[in-house]
Amino acid sequence: MPYQQVSGLRLHYHESGPAAGPPVVFLPGLGGDGRWWRPVARFLEDRYRCICLDPRDSGRSGRASAPYTVAEMAADVVGFCRGLGLGPVNLVGYSLGGAVAQEVAIGWPDLVRRLALVATYTSGDPRGAAILRGLASLRRSLPREEYLRLLFPWVYSHQEYRQAGLVDEAVATTAADPLWLEDDAYERQVEAALSFHSEGRLAAVTCPTMLVFGDEDIMTPLRFAHRLRQELPSSRLVILAGTGHGLLFTRWRELASLLRSFLDEDLERPPAGEGVATDR
Repeated sequence: MPYQQVSGLRLHYHESGPAAGPPVVFLPGLGGDGRWWRPVARFLEDRYRCICLDPRDSGRSGRASAPYTVAEMAADVVGFCRGLGLGPVNLVGYSLGGAVAQEVAIGWPDLVRRLALVATYTSGDPRGAAILRGLASLRRSLPREEYLRLLFPWVYSHQEYRQAGLVDEAVATTAADPLWLEDDAYERQVEAALSFHSEGRLAAVTCPTMLVFGDEDIMTPLRFAHRLRQELPSSRLVILAGTGHGLLFTRWRELASLLRSFLDEDLERPPAGEGVATDR
């Protein structure tokens, strides 16, 4: 299994696609790891070097010994990319991973060619803190399947709950996950997520940016999408109807298609000095 030593931790990653292809680094959300992105990566790996990272405290990566911040998680990503000789990269982040991606793009703009932020946010707030800390407490005290039955109404939309078997399959698959995150590690990620704040700093991000949100998302609602669109100078917003925070799992094909079109824009540009033909 491939690992990269960063900040005293071994970070695990999964790589696919041509080694010489444009690199795409995928960052998962709270409690998740790089496996969350692999269906999307498979859609891109014919052309792109796809790297799905397990952040600190997740998947097969090393566990932290103390609390940390999103800024430290971003520094991990930077060290990881430099260790592999990557850059600039296309950076794709979901939820907490989107916060980490923002922090990378703010602090190391030369490292990021294109940025895609999926179902993410601009700052922790009292409502978010109540939700995440409450869920963390339930996660520690309830049997795994019971906890997931309480969690998933926050993740899936009411339309998705009407799809026969969707939630039951998600509960069974997640409950049986051999890489289920330990409670201490999960709670460290929760506190890092809640301390994040990018509002007022996003003007530093000048790369092309795509925002993808579900219109039924109650974890990272559309107010965050509109704030990001307002503060990011080179961004576009795509809203997927009928889905919530779990769009990475329920609408991954659409998301993969959107990412493919967004990333391919770089490859479709004419060489320097050549114009684009137009009808006259």
